[in-house]
Order: sequence, then structure tokens, then C-alpha cells
Amino acid sequence: MKKTLLAIALMASMAGVSAKTVVTVNGTKIDSAIIDRQVSDLSKQSNGQIKDSPELRERLKQAAVVHTVIVQEAKKRKLDEDKDYQNFIAQAQADADKRGESKKPDFKKDFENFKENLLEQAFAIDVLKKNPVTEQEVRKEYNQINDFYKGSQEVQIAEIVTRSEADAQKALAELKKGKKFADVAKAHTVDEVGKKNGGMHQGYINLKDMEAGAPQLHAALKDMKKGDYTKTPIQGTNNIWAIFSVQDKRDAKVPTFEQMKNALTAQLEGQRVDQAVAELLKKAQIK
Repeated sequence: MKKTLLAIALMASMAGVSAKTVVTVNGTKIDSAIIDRQVSDLSKQSNGQIKDSPELRERLKQAAVVHTVIVQEAKKRKLDEDKDYQNFIAQAQADADKRGESKKPDFKKDFENFKENLLEQAFAIDVLKKNPVTEQEVRKEYNQINDFYKGSQEVQIAEIVTRSEADAQKALAELKKGKKFADVAKAHTVDEVGKKNGGMHQGYINLKDMEAGAPQLHAALKDMKKGDYTKTPIQGTNNIWAIFSVQDKRDAKVPTFEQMKNALTAQLEGQRVDQAVAELLKKAQIK
């Protein structure tokens, strides 16, 4: 009996060492074992592309905090007592029993995660039920977008990417001799996709979006005509140099309200739920 008690004591002690509390949310402890498991799952799902790092663990910790406050609020609102929720959980449990999944070692933990994830969805639905996005709000959002893009232009661009200014100048020299941009891109760009398609970017970019997100590129391209290219290489990050060409230029056409209505509604609903979560985090006791 003494040996058994000693073994139990040692196991408890080891468990305390291996799983430490990384953060406490309104009294609920989130221990390192949860983060460890998520890191392991991400590594497996990405075939080792996602590596363990302090930055990754911090992002996972913050995500766990958000998840916890939402689940806590969902239970506070008694969404876990909703008949539809309980029926869905009961059916999922029955299906797992039928397939034999409930006998697997990690089933209990995985099923708890499933129930909590479902509560997150229930919380979002409840937020929007109590404070729905109106068509008037959607129309206001659409009008702002329409006014912003009215009279703007969009361009389709191609790009030659090099690892040095000297290589970029070599590509420019060939362009100045009259060689086609696509041929020069295939010969000089270090971008593997660009080697195949002549440096062509898919789709069109609105110049107003470019001005906000890439002002240096916007300044270089805004007055260009179709077929023009930058006569000076543009330096990017990591000592990358690039030459850009305007392959096409056209007036921007904003989709109609009906065409954008569903997407804008979803966007505003997402913002509303995010706002509700932000309020929960503001009030939460996080240690």
C-alpha cells in the first residue's frame, strides 16, 4: 500500500512539473499541456513546416485566452442548455459510439474541444441574434466603398524579381533593347511561378488599394500606360530588387449592391462578433 501511495505521489509531482499554468482567465487555468498538444498537432498537420517557437506559443496562448472567455460567456448565457445544442451534442456522441471513435484514448478530450468549439459558434449566433446587422448598415458600408472607388483605375502587373541591383540592371538592359517583358522575366526572375508565366500577377489591383498598401509601387505605376515598365529597379525587403510592368490598365467597376450584399453582411457580422469578444477580454481577469 505504501509503495502504491508513493507511486501516486511521484506521478502527481511529475505531472505538476510537466504541465505548468501559462495563463489564468477568470479563474480558469490554461496549462502548458494544452499548448504543447496544439504545437504538436500543427507540426504534424504541416509536415514539420510549422516549427515550435516562443512566438508560436504566444499566439496559441492568446488564442486560448480568447477561446476561454467565449466559452465562459456562452455558459453564462446558458447556451449549453439550449435544446438544439444538447440534441446536436447527443447525436454527435451517438455517431461516435456507433463508429467506435468514443473508445479511442483521446476521445474524451477531443469531444470536450468539439463541444466548446460548438459553444463558440453558439455565442456568435447569440450575439447577432440580439444585435443583428441591418440592411441599412450594409447599404451604408456599400456606399462608402462605392464612393471610395468611384473614378479609380486598376492595373494588371507583371514583375521581374532579382536578388541584386546588378541583376535587375541586366534585365533592364534587355528590356531597353526591345525584348518582351515575359521573355526577360522567364530568363531573369528568381520567382519560380514568374519563370513559368512571364512574371504575370493574377487579377487586377486597384490603384487606390496600392496607394494605401504599397505607396512606393503606386508612385512608380500610377501614371504608366499599358506596356510601360519601371526604368529604375525598386528595392524591396531582404535585399530583393524588382522591375514592374503595367500589362493592362482599366477603369474600376464597383459591383452592384446586390452583388456585394452577402459578403458585406458577413463582414459586418464578423466585426460585430469581434467587438463582443473584445468587450469580454476588456472585462476579463487575465493573469
